[in-house]
Amino acid sequence: MVTSGSRSPGLHHWFQAAIVLILMCSAVLGANALAGFWSGYQKSREGLASLLSFSAVLAIASEVAAERGPANIAMGRATTGEAARAGRLDEIRRRIDADLATLPASAARTALEETLARSRLAVDAVLDLPRAERDPAAIQRAIETMFAAADLTGPLIDSAMGRTIVPGSNLMGRAITARMLAQLRDQAGRIGSHVVIAVSQSRPLDAAQSVAFGEARGRVVQLWQLLQLQLAASETPALMEARRAVEAEFFGYGLQLIDDARARLREGDPTLSAASFTRAIVPSFRPIETLRDTYLSQIIRQLKTERDTARQAFLLACLAILLTLGAELLLLVCAQRLLFAPLLAARDEVMRLADGHLAPGVPQPSVRGEMRALFDALGRLRDRLLERDRLDLERTRLENKLRVQAETDGLTGVLNRGALERAAAELSRSSVRVGLILLDLDYFKSVNDRFGHAAGDAVLRATAQRLAAVLAEEDLVARFGGEEFAVLLTGARAEALAAIALQLRQMIEQEPFMLPDHRLVAVTASFGTAVTTARPGMWQDLLEAADAALYQAKTGGRNLVVASG
Repeated sequence: MVTSGSRSPGLHHWFQAAIVLILMCSAVLGANALAGFWSGYQKSREGLASLLSFSAVLAIASEVAAERGPANIAMGRATTGEAARAGRLDEIRRRIDADLATLPASAARTALEETLARSRLAVDAVLDLPRAERDPAAIQRAIETMFAAADLTGPLIDSAMGRTIVPGSNLMGRAITARMLAQLRDQAGRIGSHVVIAVSQSRPLDAAQSVAFGEARGRVVQLWQLLQLQLAASETPALMEARRAVEAEFFGYGLQLIDDARARLREGDPTLSAASFTRAIVPSFRPIETLRDTYLSQIIRQLKTERDTARQAFLLACLAILLTLGAELLLLVCAQRLLFAPLLAARDEVMRLADGHLAPGVPQPSVRGEMRALFDALGRLRDRLLERDRLDLERTRLENKLRVQAETDGLTGVLNRGALERAAAELSRSSVRVGLILLDLDYFKSVNDRFGHAAGDAVLRATAQRLAAVLAEEDLVARFGGEEFAVLLTGARAEALAAIALQLRQMIEQEPFMLPDHRLVAVTASFGTAVTTARPGMWQDLLEAADAALYQAKTGGRNLVVASG
């Protein structure tokens, strides 16, 4: 007979192979497309993360430069010690230290922290003296040390800006513009600090200070000219408003305030102080910070939009590919069900019936006409065969039931003597140790005489149940006749067998038996045990030895366990 396992590939197999090939090609193409979308999404995420990191470093650099403002004010006031450092100066120092701690450890960060510490020591040394005793040269050194700390933010900015180099993005140009804005803020602050140094010395700027002042001012003008061109390319209403605020408040009011302070120094105006000048000039720097923050916020919003767009494109691509693959899979399923399934089902059903496989049957496809009649005929044939098998199964079940009845004691539900002897005959063909326990209920006739045969039957059933509950599952319990029971065990030695018999004797003796009328009766039993090695014809010898031991237990006073010698 030709079975389904030996059939050569049919048309439906080729069709399935073609659909699978199409699915694989679609999956490969879809994976390539998804890789592209995912790459774009990852680049947008990386770009946003690098710009946020760069923005954080710029903020730290701005804070380092801004620390000069409250330091200049404190060094120009009469307050000394902790009181001079309290307030704005202590607040900005704590914020800078906390922000620096968030940066990865690096040599640039360590150098900045060390220089910041030196500059603060220099400022604090000035603040610890009364204002009249403060050395102008010490003030100048403190401010110049703060300049050095601000210069050391450059390597941190360069490192963060390097991380903005993401292939396929123009973040580097935007980062350069943001850095120029940060430099503009730093240089603007330096212009004011140069004036503060001269004010603290109560004299006009000397030659060296004038050169440094001129260089800082020139860089401010140059940076602003470059920034005008850079910002014009991406100017929004908010950016335009911030740029106009810088022109009005710093390049208009702030620079004029600086020029007025220099003129007052040349005239020897005694009312000009470092604290009052710093308080007046610092607000003009804030529009530069606002412009920088507005520019960075605008870029970050754009990058978030690009990231969200890339993510949406990736998800839409996933959906499109899944729909495509689903449509192709649906085509395969429909073709299989509508074209090939009816014929294949009929063929398989015929071969299954021929091979005797009747249940479960092949589900009949939704077909009409001649195919419907074919499946109806197959169904009737399967029903006839199932009915035949059902009758065979019923006959087998009945035979099994009769066999169980033939092997089981009808009263107690355990094996009968014939079944036990057949089991012993099976064991005789092995080489295991075989143990036999024979037990006889003592004075059982008196139970029947006193309480009736129904009570005696109840005691026999309960005895069988107790024996079965205590013994192992592989041990065989049988009613050997009347009030006598036998237990056949394998693998037990004489000592262990006697111990088991003793346990059974105690179990029967210690717990009275409840009769059907709820009265209790105490029963004991006598036991005889024997052990031998399995061999042909061993059963008779084993039975005689156990029976002899049981006889000794009964003649020795009953309720005893005697092991065969």
